[in-house]
Formats: sequence, C-alpha cells, structure tokens
Amino acid sequence: MIQKTIIDYLCNLININTTIDSNNEIEGILYIKEVFDNLGIENKIYEPVSGKGNIIATIKGKSDNKILLHSHIDTANYNSENWLFPPDKATITNNCVVGRGALDCKGLVSIWMKIMRNLSLNKHIPENTIIFMCSCDEEQSGKYGTEWILENTNIIDNLKLVIGEGGGYPIVLKSDYYFTIQTEEIYPYNSYELKRINESKKYSYDLINKILNQALDLGYYNKNTLEFYNNIDFQGKRKIAKQSFYENIDLILSRNINRNYTNIFSFIESELKSINQNYKLLPTITPGYSDNRFFRYRKIPTLGFFPLDTRNNISGIHGNNEYISFKSLKLSYDILSKVVDFLSNYNY
Repeated sequence: MIQKTIIDYLCNLININTTIDSNNEIEGILYIKEVFDNLGIENKIYEPVSGKGNIIATIKGKSDNKILLHSHIDTANYNSENWLFPPDKATITNNCVVGRGALDCKGLVSIWMKIMRNLSLNKHIPENTIIFMCSCDEEQSGKYGTEWILENTNIIDNLKLVIGEGGGYPIVLKSDYYFTIQTEEIYPYNSYELKRINESKKYSYDLINKILNQALDLGYYNKNTLEFYNNIDFQGKRKIAKQSFYENIDLILSRNINRNYTNIFSFIESELKSINQNYKLLPTITPGYSDNRFFRYRKIPTLGFFPLDTRNNISGIHGNNEYISFKSLKLSYDILSKVVDFLSNYNY
C-alpha cells in the first residue's frame, strides 16, 4: 500500500501552479518549508528573484560528508483544453494521480519529502549528512535554480553524491526489465569542441563497441549495459542510431573521469531483484539534459534515478494528461528509501 503521506504531498504540490510562465515557484517552495518547519527539519529558502524560489533542507550526520537528494518544483506549461482532467488540480483516478508535474517532477519531490520526514522522526543520527534540495527554473535555464545555488552557497563542499531525476524508466526486453539509471547525459556541447574531437571518426560497429567498453571501464556502464546493447533484438536499433549520439558519448568519455559506482549499483540491483528476479539495473548515458549537468560540470558524482512501474506511461511528461500511478510511487519510495538508508551510512 502506497504511503498516504506521499499522495497528500503530491496532490498539494500539484494544486500549486508552478508552470514556467507562472513565476510562482516560490509558493510550492513555501509549502515544502511549512511541512519541514512542522517536523523541525532545518531548512532555508533562496529566492534570487521574486517568484523564483529554492529550498535546501538538512539532516545533519556525524560527518560533514554530504549526500544530496535533488528534484525541481517548476513544471512545463499546459493547454487545459487537451486534458481529460484539470491539469492544475490533482485528480485521483484508477489508482493514479493526474496533474501537471505528477511525473516531472513533483512525484520525486514528494518521495524525497517523505524520506526526509522518516530521517527526522528517526532519532538515529546518520553517518553522512543528508540534504534535500528542491530548485526552480529547471525547465528553462536553471539560472535562478540549481546553477544559482551552486554558485552562491557552499553546498558542494564535501558533497559525495547527488541523486536526482533523469532515469528509472524501465525498458522491457524479452523477459527482462531494465531500469535505467543515468550516469551522464548528452546536453548541448560547444560545436567546435565536438567537431575537433570527432571530425575524422566514422562510427563503425567496431568503434561503437570500443566506446561501450570504455564506458564500462570508466564506471558509466555495467555488464547489464553491454548485455542490453548487444542483445540481438536491439541490434537493428543500434545500427540506425544517429552518429551524433556516439559522438557525444565519445566526447564525455574523452574527459577520462572515472566513476566508481560499483557498490551503489550492486545495492540498487539487489533491491530491484528482491521485488522481481527479472528486474535489472541499466546504467546509461541519456540524451537530453537536466539540472544534473550543473553538478557534473563541477565533477560531482551524480546519478539520475526515479524508478517507475513497468506500466506507467511517461508520454505525459511535458504533454497532456500527465500522471503517476500508485504502483510507481510505491516502487520508487520502497527502493529510494532503502538507497538513502544505505548511503546515509556509506563509508566515504
């Protein structure tokens, strides 16, 4: 049974309009502050310009090492004429919550809030400090959100790991379910830099395999990733993949930044398999970009992981009738709460 607290948090957040055009993100942030104030959780609001609000909440650990749980309060705009339900009012139907931001990304905000609540009510002091950061402006530039926070606070001091959005959707392949976890993302790079590195390369099948194995060696992939990419049912899709996709992966790997996520990957996969033996973790470099890039610019290890139920359609993200199922909320909470418990006492 999904935690009622999470659904309440989510519905209350959806009922606050924080679309790109609203300039009203601060109202969503104030709601989060009210919840945390009532729980006695240390928190601080940052509002670089009127209406653009961010919040940082802290559960202090025995050490100064920090684990950061991240999501964003702003949402895409909408045309209510194309929705079956009011996009700015949470609707519960068919064991789902419907409304703008349900998936992107107020569902994750609600789960992080519940996990922070758990940590607060549990009087055990974790080894590492746990920080929840909810930012604005992700759907645009991040100028007044994550980027501003990183430039104007000391939040990255002793920051060991960030977990945010950008992964978690499952891909079904034969009898297996591969849950993506984002280790990097392909955001727009300087076109000259991209051309300089790749202008003489033709991305042959052999070169692509070399790139995939390099990503494995540097810690961006694991054995499941190679298994997935080399699956015979996926070969056709690989052959027609755009060259630019591999160019960008090649560019990321050329920086030669080693990521050792082995223990974290093993723990998450064990939790997935405790639910279903056919569930596997799929570390991947994804197209598009999110606020995760601001942490990675600063060489902070950052993972995107918001696991969803295998039947939760994600087409509503930035589209019509956006929803998240109770099963997705339960799955995500069950896994992420254990991941945070694991990381809160991880020996860095």
